[in-house]
Amino acid sequence: MMRKSRYLLIVALIISSFLCGFTYKDLGRGGGMQGAVAALESLPATLISTISTNLGGNKADLEPVQTFASVFTYLDQKYYGDSKLDSTQLTYSAIRGMLASLGDRYTRFLDPDEYKQMQQDNRGNFTGIGAELDVKDGRIFIVEPIPNSPAERAGLKHGDIILKVDDQLIQGMDITKVVNMIRGDKGTQVRLTIKREEVPEPIEFTITRDVIPLTIVKWRMEDKLNKIGYIELRQFNENSDQQIDKALTELESQGMQGLILDLRRNPGGLLEVAVDIASRFVPKGNVVIIQNKGGRQVALPVDPSKHNNHHMYPLVVLINEGTASASEIVAGAIQDHKAGVLVGTDSFGKGLVQTIVNVDSCAVAITTAKYLTPAGRDVGKNKVHPDVVVEPTDEDRKNENDVQLKRAVQILQEKIGSTQATTEGGKQKS
Repeated sequence: MMRKSRYLLIVALIISSFLCGFTYKDLGRGGGMQGAVAALESLPATLISTISTNLGGNKADLEPVQTFASVFTYLDQKYYGDSKLDSTQLTYSAIRGMLASLGDRYTRFLDPDEYKQMQQDNRGNFTGIGAELDVKDGRIFIVEPIPNSPAERAGLKHGDIILKVDDQLIQGMDITKVVNMIRGDKGTQVRLTIKREEVPEPIEFTITRDVIPLTIVKWRMEDKLNKIGYIELRQFNENSDQQIDKALTELESQGMQGLILDLRRNPGGLLEVAVDIASRFVPKGNVVIIQNKGGRQVALPVDPSKHNNHHMYPLVVLINEGTASASEIVAGAIQDHKAGVLVGTDSFGKGLVQTIVNVDSCAVAITTAKYLTPAGRDVGKNKVHPDVVVEPTDEDRKNENDVQLKRAVQILQEKIGSTQATTEGGKQKS
């Protein structure tokens, strides 16, 4: 089984290396489909001995590589179709099909555009217009423009429906593809055709792209009277811990006595950032246990340096079915160490760790381990279950009645001994 897994990985890297710029000196013949076929045909002759050594000398395991090269050649020579075959997309599809056969949706291939977007998200900035998008009834619309962004300066508004990007209609298109179309190099322009409510004719905006810092953390004093702070963390990227530190500093300057950490709809991100942020709320012990394929476990402890600048406060953590991966690590650590109370609904249940294997401009994300909470709970099997279950009704969602947040405020009021009723929400922008 181990040999087969190694084979799959090597084949993935061979195929992705072939079209992503990670080249061997023998793969440089010609261009286009002819170059692709020539290179693939050369695989058995030039690479089998090298790969065979890595597989313990078993050349029989390499027959699928030869089969792939043969099918590729036959397609080029025999396929009858209306358009020229795209060798790049054929090979990308082959890689994705191979990875899909593993039955693990988290092990996936990232083409250059997808890998670039992931890198931008992890860095905490991207080059685009600065607008949050979402989909409803098959239509992509502006949730909100980021403050001081090109989108805001151009006049885009909440609820604007995108009809076209440049001259291409985007109705029914995947939102990720639309995002990639809107993003681009700094200083270049993109044209959006917008349908705005109560405006009869579509409006066209020409917007110049710029570097947009992602707002990963939002904070406010949720209950000014009782000094209950609120921090929403949307993602775990390279800037998240720094922004959490800034939020805590600002709330402390306002006299914070209790804190709500909102991890709802947070899909996760970087493992090391999860350890950093959990260390701000967990006094000591382990944050997470990583278990690799062989069963070996490695515990990642709290970083005590994260305690230097801030106090520990009565804490409530909000979770729901969108709380996943790194968010579950943080929530699970806080719960196991009894450093706070979890409120909401069961988390997503993604207890797996992916390693990103960079292959020049492409990448392969491979599930390499699973993680357990400090108490040894398998999040992938059991999810993170809140201490206080609060399930919003359809009526709550319709009326934007955040019953989970209200329950969190109530719990903290009780913990800090407040007998005063909350009279104002006091929202502010970060």
